[in-house]
Amino acid sequence: MTLRFPSRLASRLRFLIVAIVGAYAAINVLLAVLAPLTVGWPTFGVTALAVPPMVLAMVYGVIPVAFRFGTPR
Repeated sequence: MTLRFPSRLASRLRFLIVAIVGAYAAINVLLAVLAPLTVGWPTFGVTALAVPPMVLAMVYGVIPVAFRFGTPR
């Protein structure tokens, strides 16, 4: 029973690391794409435009990949 805990902790840490790296990459790519279109916009406007595609990227891209690498082997 105690042998499962390190495996579970390791898989959760892998999931966390992959999710953080994926979210960081997704938001930076998204903001780089939106930057020429949103020059001079207030921060709230840029975030209002960036949130819907970011949620889609997380739900359909980053989280499934993180689950694939974060499951126990």
